[in-house]
Amino acid sequence: MARIRKSRSLDSREARAALPARQEPYWHRIEQGLFIGYRKTKAGGRWLVRRYRPTAAPGESRYIERALALADDRRKADGLEVLDFGQAQRKALTEAAEQAIEASGQNYTVGDAVRDYIDWLHRERKSGDATAVMLNAYVSSLAEKRLADLKPADFDAWLTWALKRRRRTRRKSGEAHAKPPGTESKGDAAERMRRRKSTLNRVINSLKGALNHAAAAGKPANRAAWARLKKFRSADAARQRWLTMDEAQRLQNAAPADLRALIAAGLATGCRAGELLALRAGDFDTRSKTLLIAESKGGKPRRVPLTADGLALFERLTAGKLEDAPLFLRADGSPWYRVALARAMREACTAGKVRPAATFHALRHTFASHLAQAGVPLLYIAAALGHSDARMVTKHYGHLAESQVHDAIRAALPNFSTTAQTNVRDIRARKA
Repeated sequence: MARIRKSRSLDSREARAALPARQEPYWHRIEQGLFIGYRKTKAGGRWLVRRYRPTAAPGESRYIERALALADDRRKADGLEVLDFGQAQRKALTEAAEQAIEASGQNYTVGDAVRDYIDWLHRERKSGDATAVMLNAYVSSLAEKRLADLKPADFDAWLTWALKRRRRTRRKSGEAHAKPPGTESKGDAAERMRRRKSTLNRVINSLKGALNHAAAAGKPANRAAWARLKKFRSADAARQRWLTMDEAQRLQNAAPADLRALIAAGLATGCRAGELLALRAGDFDTRSKTLLIAESKGGKPRRVPLTADGLALFERLTAGKLEDAPLFLRADGSPWYRVALARAMREACTAGKVRPAATFHALRHTFASHLAQAGVPLLYIAAALGHSDARMVTKHYGHLAESQVHDAIRAALPNFSTTAQTNVRDIRARKA
């Protein structure tokens, strides 16, 4: 228990009753930089606390003062609202110790790290909202753990839980019921697990980003606890959905006018939906034939080059508009939002017989895939997409690019006559 420092003028009702009432408190030092104060008024006395703050900014007061509780001048001390001299000292000392621990960061939790990281993303990047949804859904079991107390076993247990976590999705009317557990094929089960691991890879990436961000800010943390938390291998190898020229044309023909303009822009620029929806008429530069993406996912602006078709599209979209006018609105003049865009894309795919249905993000893959097949250097594609280097583009589109290795093998490998005679003919080209 903290040692109480006595004061002849403050430690009893009788002593305080002899003090004259005044606005300036009577201060009593209880430890270095910490004072208990007593303000005497005609209505009764009140305890205050004052702390010295050595890190105060220039122009700020070096002391922080605040009310603590009523003094037991007219009411008996209850330990809560009314305190005697000893209780007031103990409360001031206890709060000072708690504030010191808080300031040291010892109580800083995983949840605190996630919140600070998301705030930083909102300030510096464009991925704050998506990261917040993902981390809030998956990191709840770790949120109350202090960074200084984390151990590798905590992440092993979390990963086991996360792999078993089931997302609750609302089934749309007319949608077939999901297969009962135990009845799906091995291929279906393997694909479901691959998708789950792929999702977890993104969660792991963001979680480690939050923890490393906290550690870099000086929060007490055991970096070794999450050092061995690795992403799953071969979990992100799914085929990227992209549209053929015929599918892209059918999709645009089937889409209503407001969506058709947005689809055409996605195909012409490879931009994300959020980047396009943030565009204003002034972002289109007819002289340089480029489109300015002022705020991309990575937080850096970029200019996207436009072809003749893209140039004609944006000239039509910006005609007669003020520089700050939005380029893409729904038919009723309201802004697009995520659910409305996803629903509109599904309906357009159904009407245009685009199967499997493509999301709006598939237009970005279509842009990159056709450029890669045409022999455009992957570094150029990466720059147009807003990536800082070609690693992501190589990972997803490198197999579509012209390859000297592939050409050399096709040219040099002899025909071993392994193709048997068959009457089977490829009918894929005749499909709608």
